[in-house]
Amino acid sequence: MRHSCFILLLNVLLISSCKKKDDEYRIIKYQLEKVLVDDQKYRTPLYNPQKQNPIDRNNLMIVTKIIDSLGWLGKDKIGNDANLALFVTIQHAGKLSVMEKYLPIMKEAVKRGNAERSQLAYLIDRVEILNNRKQIYGTQYSIDDKGKVFFKDIADSSHVNARRKSMNLGTIEEYIKMIDSDR
Repeated sequence: MRHSCFILLLNVLLISSCKKKDDEYRIIKYQLEKVLVDDQKYRTPLYNPQKQNPIDRNNLMIVTKIIDSLGWLGKDKIGNDANLALFVTIQHAGKLSVMEKYLPIMKEAVKRGNAERSQLAYLIDRVEILNNRKQIYGTQYSIDDKGKVFFKDIADSSHVNARRKSMNLGTIEEYIKMIDSDR
């Protein structure tokens, strides 16, 4: 009888704990979905750094607090948009030190299935470019005076599409078409 009561009590506590965690994830999901919307507020159609930068700083405080306390949460816990918000906030941090701090955490999250390989490629390339090194996956581009897309410093560019494929990215030619169609 005592053993049965103990098991019942343990199950009640476990269920209560799971419900608490689910509520916590719902709150985080809501916060991060707002972060994602705010991330694009003054970025599209034209980037306005005076208005966007303070929002980015606030978003960064929210996201780093979440990652530092709970790790890089997967879509299974917080949904697609909230998971995407983790990535775009780190990608748009504006501080190399922040990107470098969270890059290994994101790499681990990819291994666990909590982050996308394609997003990791973007962060790796951003870090490489900001460190004055060649990008690996060809995700960071510029547009010249004539409106033509170009990629700065791609390492071993003849094999970039194979590397892109390994990160679930389309070819660089498809990427250029997508960029051109978005403008």
